[in-house]
Amino acid sequence: MSTRVPVRRSRFRSRSDALGSGLIVLGSLQFGGVVVLGKIVTDGGLPVPAYLAVRFAVAALLLGAALAATRQPLAAARGEGWRLVVLGMAGYGLEAGLFFGAVRHGSAATATLLFFTYPVIVTLLAAVTGAGLPGGLVVMALCSSVVGAALVVVAGHGLAISGAGVLFALAAALVFSLYLVGADAVLDRTNSLTGSMWVSAAAAAALAAAAAVSGTGAWPVGLRQWGPVLASGAFTAGAFVCLLGGLRRIGPVRAAIVGATEPLAASVLAVVFLHESLGAAAVVGGTLILAGAVAASLARRSRPPDPPSPQVIA
Repeated sequence: MSTRVPVRRSRFRSRSDALGSGLIVLGSLQFGGVVVLGKIVTDGGLPVPAYLAVRFAVAALLLGAALAATRQPLAAARGEGWRLVVLGMAGYGLEAGLFFGAVRHGSAATATLLFFTYPVIVTLLAAVTGAGLPGGLVVMALCSSVVGAALVVVAGHGLAISGAGVLFALAAALVFSLYLVGADAVLDRTNSLTGSMWVSAAAAAALAAAAAVSGTGAWPVGLRQWGPVLASGAFTAGAFVCLLGGLRRIGPVRAAIVGATEPLAASVLAVVFLHESLGAAAVVGGTLILAGAVAASLARRSRPPDPPSPQVIA
């Protein structure tokens, strides 16, 4: 029995790591879809703050419906609700506003490139907060993913941004890094679906307030705007669940590295739906991103499983 138990634990960790990495990749695909849909609907005239507020509100409603349908709790675990609200408002809501602020002061490609410095920031934050320096395989995965993301972004579009845009983009990267580290620390007893609903609702409230104050509040008009907005909300709901579920299994550092698949997903979706080209550099960059994601997945670290729902099965 002494030999079987370690083997079983190793197999469990392997499955948990594979599931965590798979959830992060699935979330990245959905976030990539949001990028494409967001470009379509904002180019169509819907103000960015209004789009983001409605997008997160739709995500919160869908997540609430899913919780009700599966008889899972709408309430966060005791002591975690207000922290999730702070994460949603000061984390995801602020990050989204900063990122689109960067886009307004430069090209989306440059803003994305600067934003994807966040895996490096997450790694440094983890070291500073006592999680320790990552191992050699994680460092290799980090370098591969960052270089790959740079190639994908640079290959797709020209680079141009003002000084204010640089500050907005780097601030967005810092805020998202703090969000990942904070979510890893906060989300302890609340399941991922409930936590995602709270974060989405808080982000929606913060962005709705920002839209009202800035005078950019508006509702989508017609199917050509409502269709992409509703789809964005659905993708956001799924991506939040995947991100938080993957985060609690593989930790913030590896989640950030695997999450570099997002610009690759956005580029592929842009080729399919926006008829953009995909050059050789983008293919090389995509290969590096995937290599980094696989390497980060192999650098195993035990994480606690998602808390089970307290529902009673008759």
